[in-house]
Amino acid sequence: MRLFASLVLVLGLLSGCSIVYKQEIRQGNPLTEEMIAGLKTGMTKRQVRLLLGSPTISDSFHQDRWDYLSYTSKAGEPPPAPPSLTLVFKSDQLVSVTGALAPAVLPAGSTMETPASAR
Repeated sequence: MRLFASLVLVLGLLSGCSIVYKQEIRQGNPLTEEMIAGLKTGMTKRQVRLLLGSPTISDSFHQDRWDYLSYTSKAGEPPPAPPSLTLVFKSDQLVSVTGALAPAVLPAGSTMETPASAR
């Protein structure tokens, strides 16, 4: 009888382990459609950083390429393949946007430089 009660108690305690809360894990910069729609060719790196935030991957060997990745997964689950957004600059001006999150057409923007006093 005592063994049966102990077994029921242990099984009761272990059954609660399967309902443990698994927190969402967010990686990268969450990018909204409005943020991506604000991209225009000719934007400076500073303007893009203000719009999208710091790039997820910044390569010191390719300083004119910024990569943004973002995904959400549950703890204990394999992370999904993150959608990407790759920005390429030339002479501190945005020239192309590629990746799964890239807009179909990148509108032309002002090529006006930011004044030196505002930097």
